[in-house]
Amino acid sequence: MDCKSLDFKQNIDSFGVSYLCNFLDRAGFTILEVNYAPNHPYQLLERINDKCMSIVVRTACHPDIGTMDYTTLASLVRESEELCVSPHFASLSLIPMETQDIEVNGITEGQGHKVIFNGIIAVHDSESLAVNI
Repeated sequence: MDCKSLDFKQNIDSFGVSYLCNFLDRAGFTILEVNYAPNHPYQLLERINDKCMSIVVRTACHPDIGTMDYTTLASLVRESEELCVSPHFASLSLIPMETQDIEVNGITEGQGHKVIFNGIIAVHDSESLAVNI
């Protein structure tokens, strides 16, 4: 499956959400809510050290990176204020890797993806990030 296939485009956002959810779980975050729909105000609601944050997750195929539009940004800020949580944005980029089939723990795997995680940034208000989108 490559970045141009319809199946890939339909699943790329869910893949990014799952990847980040697993990453944050391993880092000690408590996962409160996961939303795979890209039109939801946020995809992840997390807590660490008694601080909660909402995170919009966007994933694109390399060389592109996940981006957030102004409408999503405004929705994230509004929803986060209502929930009394800190709004954040996470950007990922996927690189399809052509590999020969390998066996890992008895499971044969073919093509995989390298994930470039561009970090999580805090969003203070819709004006502060709008110029960086």
